[in-house]
Amino acid sequence: MIARALAQRRFVREHGRTGVRLSPYLDGELEPGDRRLAEEHVRRCPECRRVLETLRRTLEGLLGLRELPRASVAPG
Repeated sequence: MIARALAQRRFVREHGRTGVRLSPYLDGELEPGDRRLAEEHVRRCPECRRVLETLRRTLEGLLGLRELPRASVAPG
């Protein structure tokens, strides 16, 4: 009973920390220990997994945008 309560408390604590780690995670900016903790939490948490996938798709979409050529202004 106590072990289960402690595990739940740890999960909730990691849930809050993982939310702020997801963007740096995708950017490859996390230290190995933080990266491992984020990956472990995302494996267990459907909500964080959805957020990570949404961030990943958004980033891929933004990186896939082509830059539009600038409109030229006629001289004079």
